[in-house]
Amino acid sequence: MSDERSLIVGLDLGNEVSQLAVYDRELMEPVLMGQSEDNPDALIDTIVSFEGRDDISGFLDSLRDGSRIRMGAKKVDPERVVAYFFKKTLALTRGRYPGEKIKMLVITVPEMNKDFVDRLYEALSLIGLESDRVKIIDHKRSYMYYVLYQRKELWTNDVGLFDYDGENLIYEQLKIDRTHTPSLVGVSERNLTETFAREIDAAAGAMPQNMSEAVTDEEELYLSKKGAVFENLVRGVLRSQYISSLFMTGDGFETEWADAVFPRLAVGRRLFRGRNLYVSGAVYAAREFSGGNRLDDYLIFAPDMVPASLSIDVYSGGHTEELLIARAGEPWFEVDTSFDLIPDGDTEIPVNIKPAFDGEAKTVMLDITPVAGKADRMTRLEIRTRFESRDTAIFTICDKGFGETMPGTDRVWEEAVKCS
Repeated sequence: MSDERSLIVGLDLGNEVSQLAVYDRELMEPVLMGQSEDNPDALIDTIVSFEGRDDISGFLDSLRDGSRIRMGAKKVDPERVVAYFFKKTLALTRGRYPGEKIKMLVITVPEMNKDFVDRLYEALSLIGLESDRVKIIDHKRSYMYYVLYQRKELWTNDVGLFDYDGENLIYEQLKIDRTHTPSLVGVSERNLTETFAREIDAAAGAMPQNMSEAVTDEEELYLSKKGAVFENLVRGVLRSQYISSLFMTGDGFETEWADAVFPRLAVGRRLFRGRNLYVSGAVYAAREFSGGNRLDDYLIFAPDMVPASLSIDVYSGGHTEELLIARAGEPWFEVDTSFDLIPDGDTEIPVNIKPAFDGEAKTVMLDITPVAGKADRMTRLEIRTRFESRDTAIFTICDKGFGETMPGTDRVWEEAVKCS
């Protein structure tokens, strides 16, 4: 039994059901928590149960829009309800890993926005999990981490993922650009929901009025046609594509028509089907964030991520070193770094910008003339970096002074820097 922080944990947080997994160091793979013979996929109802009160569901919608949740005769903040769900769910790790604490937790959600993510972090802080050991990523990034942790022969070429919840059908194609260093990994998305529904309706309308003797069940015939529509749609999407592997995930594929279609789609490529892709990807992401270093040669990228790395050259410990402020590939709304700097006679601070994609590295200057006369090792500047969009960094600079001999003015000013 250990009391140290050692658990690498992933949580796929869904509106109706969630999944929790831990990286098992002996098996060297994610292990689902709460798995049983009756629940092989280890699905956890996204519900909070309080003794003597009605169960609370749908609270993630309240977290997204910031609305309070009615609990009996009063209303509570959604962060409190989500915090209770997190505490109850994460306790499932104790059965297999008693005494071990969480070293890194990655929560994956279908989509992200700044307000929702901020509230999730607030809920996590209520149970003692701060941002130094928690990361929140979307399903696209989970997908990328999952694939890159598989055998390389499975992603020699592009990789496709079909996600079908029974209503929405999404296709995501993972691509790796090996012409850059590190290699860039990204996902392109196609929403096939309307196309799939339209073609199913057309196929259903073409069903014969009089059933053949071979097929007497109208629903069976409908599902057969649904499978044929899906197969044709997939072949159309993949036409002229070099796809090493296909992944199929979602409740919509837990049906007999999928059983019949998938073997035909697997000809010439590997095909995998399951419901634990996103939670496993979250576990692999947690392993990387906690120092796994397996994917150092790859930069996982998504549209909401910072397109360039920002740094400042500083003198510390007798030599000049690069102080990283923001790393290319981080979600822009999660960047929030602060550091103190003692200027050495300068009136500007050079910020290095190194694009992850095409484009030349450049240096922009931060103006520190508001502390003119104190810039020769006579003051300490606190510099905070955040982003107002994926392309624009905001530097907030505060004059903190230099002890009793040179008190700070607490003057604050901001500089906006374009990163692309």
